[in-house]
Amino acid sequence: MKKINLISAVAILAMATYTTNVKAAVTADTPAKAGFIQKAERDSTALKVVNEFFDRFKKGATPDELATRFDLNADYFIPGDSKNVPWIGHRTGRAAIRESFRLLKENIAPEKLIFTDILAKGDRVVILGYLESRMKKNNKVIKSEFSIDIVVKNGLITRYHLLEDSFEVSEKAK
Repeated sequence: MKKINLISAVAILAMATYTTNVKAAVTADTPAKAGFIQKAERDSTALKVVNEFFDRFKKGATPDELATRFDLNADYFIPGDSKNVPWIGHRTGRAAIRESFRLLKENIAPEKLIFTDILAKGDRVVILGYLESRMKKNNKVIKSEFSIDIVVKNGLITRYHLLEDSFEVSEKAK
């Protein structure tokens, strides 16, 4: 049985930053409402921050630029096999998050990123989706559904976790 662990959303978002092949989609009850984040939901401060963050990714922001969207003490968590997957692990703060973005870009070539739903309540945004990424060192493709848990306070991301198939990631990283 495959093991699923909580993984940081930074990993997924960083994948979107460094490729033009990433596809994003949001489920909506009408085509007019579909967008990167549904227009009707943009009034939420947390959703605005998350939308701006994704926009920066899509435009190819550097790890330094992306890290500025995080609180100085942000909780960034990617549990799993840190010996084979260097961008994962528990990190706290901008410098550590910036390093994770750098390592992710160095090791992963994203191929597909689909957001199927975006849910928001108060300062929390949850994104559900699917990803495919190619390991640069061995050309193996990682395929996984995911959920991202993001908390925003005072206009900055304070918590960034992702649930994905970490067994799949570790196996493909070997």
